[in-house]
Amino acid sequence: MSTAKLLVMVALVGAVVFGLFIGYLAYTSDSFPAQTRPFATYAKVVYSSFNGTEFAFRVEWNSSNYIPLFTQLTSPDTDAANTPVCQLEFSTIKSGQTIFLPFTISPASATLSNVDLAIAVQSATNSTQFTIIYNVPLVSAPTTASLITPSNITCQQPLTD
Repeated sequence: MSTAKLLVMVALVGAVVFGLFIGYLAYTSDSFPAQTRPFATYAKVVYSSFNGTEFAFRVEWNSSNYIPLFTQLTSPDTDAANTPVCQLEFSTIKSGQTIFLPFTISPASATLSNVDLAIAVQSATNSTQFTIIYNVPLVSAPTTASLITPSNITCQQPLTD
């Protein structure tokens, strides 16, 4: 076997192994499911509050047949609105239950634009996963910052040493 053929085979095997590794990382990480469905079918934002350092949502869940898994804020316009993934840790949820989702905004910002609240959802009946997205076109903090009531869910960057 020539050196060129051996190099091509090694490159092909390496590409397959690398592809499998990337697939494994995507499967085991908190990547959002590619399929999206309409937000209003599964949830309703009943309240939101932005104070410059935190953006909090109260989301009412529509069906106990669909369980929220994790959530995140993202924005192609504003880096401050790109937050870490927040694990929700629900194993069941009741229809009509309200979920409080606070996100730390860093650095602090007076306004945010084109912010997406993404929630990964799993069907309780067949384990199908999909993402629902709620868009906030523009939000401004009040001139006097108000406190957002703390909760037992913290959707913020973990502290590191």
